[in-house]
Amino acid sequence: MVNESFLKDAFGRRFRRHESLTKHSSLRIGGSASYWFEVSSLEELSWVHDFAEQIGQQVTPVGLGSNVLFGDDGIDGIAIRLVGGLAQWVIRPAGETALVSIGAGTVNAHLVRGLLEAGWVELEFLALIPGTFGGAIAMNAGTREKELSSNLRRVELFAPDEPGMVTVLEASQIEISYRHTALPKGSIVTGGTVEVRRGDVDAARERVQTDKDRRNETQPYRLASAGSTFANPEGDYAGRLIEAVGLKGHRIGGARISPLHANFFINEGNASAEDFLRLMAMARVRVRRTFGIELRPEVRFVGFDGWTRLQDIEQELEEHGC
Repeated sequence: MVNESFLKDAFGRRFRRHESLTKHSSLRIGGSASYWFEVSSLEELSWVHDFAEQIGQQVTPVGLGSNVLFGDDGIDGIAIRLVGGLAQWVIRPAGETALVSIGAGTVNAHLVRGLLEAGWVELEFLALIPGTFGGAIAMNAGTREKELSSNLRRVELFAPDEPGMVTVLEASQIEISYRHTALPKGSIVTGGTVEVRRGDVDAARERVQTDKDRRNETQPYRLASAGSTFANPEGDYAGRLIEAVGLKGHRIGGARISPLHANFFINEGNASAEDFLRLMAMARVRVRRTFGIELRPEVRFVGFDGWTRLQDIEQELEEHGC
């Protein structure tokens, strides 16, 4: 029987109670997760799933926590990070192209480095996307030049009732848009398949380094942030709009809009999720009022209903004049 005692023995140090989420968030914000598991196989994932059903809790994948905002009360349930066998990749060459099966727990930067070492190009843009491949699938990660959907061919989802505990969806079966992939509600991405090609690896490495240098000059990547806070509206840039309404450098509590790039909201050391949401709400209200544009959050709210809270704060600001 899968119970807490069984899981303690099976996972060892990869299972913890009341785990602080600040350690697993690039923003360094968040309460604690009631249960924390580092899951290395589909069998282990099925154990966690069974345990979650027994205790009436949800399973929440958090990856590296690089584009998420955890609530101040944490996650009243089970948080998981995929590791081990769910964080590996296999290259299947077919002439000048190859299909690469990638575990959802794979760190994007490690993947890009490994592919380049093996002579394969086209995923270099992921080197600039902090986090894991599963998160990249969920948000259709990308840069100005390219999105994952350009190379994504299949997505694998945990399906405990299916043979092998996985169901596979072709990318063509999934609605994929700018910074969003419409996956079945409650599904857990365990991996995906991309297509790459042989190419000039040295030139690809130079592009990666150039992009990193530009990023470090224009974005506060060394500070605690969730990356881009809002998705860019069509034909414009969220950072430009936020700066235009006078909020660049603005602070609420411990959260601040970066003086370097207005679409990066940073934690200056003691920010709460509430501080972050209030700063987001102020930016959305002012941009809406000035430009008639709705800024759509790119940061994901995990473990709490951040969207409803954001809208409540916006209503307060509208009523009192922002």
